[in-house]
Amino acid sequence: MKLLLLFFLLLSLNLNATAIDKLAPLIQAQAFFNNDEYEKAFAILLKCTEKSQNSEAAYKLGWMYQNAKGVAQNHKEAAIWYKKAAQWEVAKTNRKKLYQTIFSNMSPLSDDDSSQTALKLISGKFALRAYEPNYLMVSYSDTIPKGDIKYESRKPIINSNVERYLPLELQYQISLRADYVTDWFGASQIWSAAYTQTSFWQIFLNSSPFRETNYKPELFVTFPLLHKADIVGLKGVVFGYKHSSNGQPVTDGNRTRPDGPIEGSRSRSWNRLYLKTYFQWGNFFSTLNVWHRLAEDKISDDNPDIEEYYGQGSVELTYIHKKLLLSAKVNPSIKKGVASAEVSMSYPTLVSEDVYFYLQAFSGYGSSLIDYDQKITKVGFGISISR
Repeated sequence: MKLLLLFFLLLSLNLNATAIDKLAPLIQAQAFFNNDEYEKAFAILLKCTEKSQNSEAAYKLGWMYQNAKGVAQNHKEAAIWYKKAAQWEVAKTNRKKLYQTIFSNMSPLSDDDSSQTALKLISGKFALRAYEPNYLMVSYSDTIPKGDIKYESRKPIINSNVERYLPLELQYQISLRADYVTDWFGASQIWSAAYTQTSFWQIFLNSSPFRETNYKPELFVTFPLLHKADIVGLKGVVFGYKHSSNGQPVTDGNRTRPDGPIEGSRSRSWNRLYLKTYFQWGNFFSTLNVWHRLAEDKISDDNPDIEEYYGQGSVELTYIHKKLLLSAKVNPSIKKGVASAEVSMSYPTLVSEDVYFYLQAFSGYGSSLIDYDQKITKVGFGISISR
């Protein structure tokens, strides 16, 4: 009924024949769409895009390819149509803007499985979606980790019944983000707030203490380049602020070294501004990240030399092959002449396409804030629910 009223209203306003001709197929397609007659809607929408660059039709075609409505499921085609919709400037709602802005600068991948993995990697949920991987795994390190002094192996053992940290522990991460798209200054931007929490749980001890938890809130803005820099594969630039801390109390005392943490204190924190650039070459994605630590008063600074161990930036390379996602990240420290590396891999489980086997290996400094100045090599295996 609403569609009929809209149609007659347009007639009563004496719109010219050309405008009505352009609008009528979309109204008809929408009617079929609402009645779940997707095959009929698909054929009309396809004709709309052939006659003109109709962004609304392109958006619906992308959705139909992604959800197998009226056409065989094809995630590679879905990405292409979403990209066309963005280029044709659909986006009358922020939800569509976000979806289309994200995919507008993504080049086609080599096959449908790779495209499907990329869709899940990038899209997530519109209101609140995954940021870093959300995982639960058991990890084993070659070094007894730091934490509460009473559990550390560095403290002399007086009572043989006292428990000590084990190299085997449970590690999990929760990471979410919220986005909002704007078109200020004549260009699209994605404004984002993110929160990541990584916890290290000594679950195999009788008392099962949490050894360490790192809290990392962020604020950042992404500028997609919409293929303006395709010659080098540059897809977007990000400016952001990040805080990292472990929420432990501050303790007064002497420093373990001139720029090291305060002896006996478990408090660790730092703040930084960063610049990221995203690149894509086929199924390869890379991120270059450089940051600047915000200076603090050395007297109250928990860890003045933390940047010497975490480095001044990172380089990350991700490869998608069908349903397999491989990622490698390196944090080089120019000041100290050391580097840390992390490699991760995820692949869907037999239980669900949205639950993944997750493997992570790490070597170097900065495994956690409490361990930032301790070299650790460890490997973990578990499951993740996002990539």
